[in-house]
Amino acid sequence: MHILLGLAGLIGVALMWYWRAKQAREAAGDIAEAANDVRLAARRFAYRRRTDVHPADCVEDPRLAAAGIAAAIASMDAPLSQVEIDALQTEARAIFKVDAAEAVDIAAFGRWISGQCKAPNEAVRRLAKVVDQRAGAEAGPDLLTMVERVACADGAVLGSDEQASIATIRRTLGLPEAR
Repeated sequence: MHILLGLAGLIGVALMWYWRAKQAREAAGDIAEAANDVRLAARRFAYRRRTDVHPADCVEDPRLAAAGIAAAIASMDAPLSQVEIDALQTEARAIFKVDAAEAVDIAAFGRWISGQCKAPNEAVRRLAKVVDQRAGAEAGPDLLTMVERVACADGAVLGSDEQASIATIRRTLGLPEAR
């Protein structure tokens, strides 16, 4: 009997290690897939990284900059949740009038570019300049709507850091302060 228990224990350990190895393989595949999504999005939007220039300063498409701003502000309180990522894709689709595949690419690139900055408020500052230069102040209301909807998608309330970043966007775009 004790031999059967020992054999069952050995099989159980072997199955546990097999399951853990399978989970690790799947996680590695997910990471590789996410990196490939960003690479393909960068190629789709003709993003070209220049040497000695910060990646955020190389963004030419104001839609990508706006998605980066929304991702940065939403990540100030905690890492982006799946609800916030879904909201970013939904807002990109609605505001930029693109199809679902392009909205996924815009959101993936926005998350990546915001992560290239040392801090979310740095991403907001750099990317707000891109929006101002490429789209102007008329993009401001849509950008602010997008930012607030994404940041509050998981039920969070805008904190002081998020509000300060929104004030930075308003100043950069020359929009009046909110009351």
